[in-house]
Amino acid sequence: MRWLRFTLLLLFIAVLQSSTVMNIFALTDRHIKPNIFLILLVYFAINCDSYNAIITSFALGFAADLAGSVMGPHIISYGLTGVAVAYVRNIILMKKTGQQAAAIFAAGIFVELIAVLLTGFKASGLAKADGMEIFAVAVYSAILWFMLKWPLTAAGKWTGAGIFHFGARQAGR
Repeated sequence: MRWLRFTLLLLFIAVLQSSTVMNIFALTDRHIKPNIFLILLVYFAINCDSYNAIITSFALGFAADLAGSVMGPHIISYGLTGVAVAYVRNIILMKKTGQQAAAIFAAGIFVELIAVLLTGFKASGLAKADGMEIFAVAVYSAILWFMLKWPLTAAGKWTGAGIFHFGARQAGR
């Protein structure tokens, strides 16, 4: 993993996710927007080894907390979900785009349920997401994966994810 490049990608996505550019993609009057952090979470959990997947999951959660309104709940929920996806990846290969979209959908529901629960413990007035909004964001993010797969795969390879995968090792290790 090239951590400096990953950090630059993470900063770019954090600025993009929290900017008004995402309002272009908002649906309905509830402003349902895709969660690019979630898409990256599943991508890195599938394409990195378990150690790097755990680190990237917590880093993505930290960036999601920075882009959000409350510090703390996303770093925990993204970390737990990233660990779960990384270990499920050892059982189910998840190389097809439809399988990855299904993983994004399931991870989206899991991440937001944990984050809303933890936000409710910390600041009950800020835990405003309901079940329909959580479901809509997860579906929207999973559908968006079909369009963003190639650019995010290129960005992932730029950061070093998935280059030495499935047991292959770097020379000299």
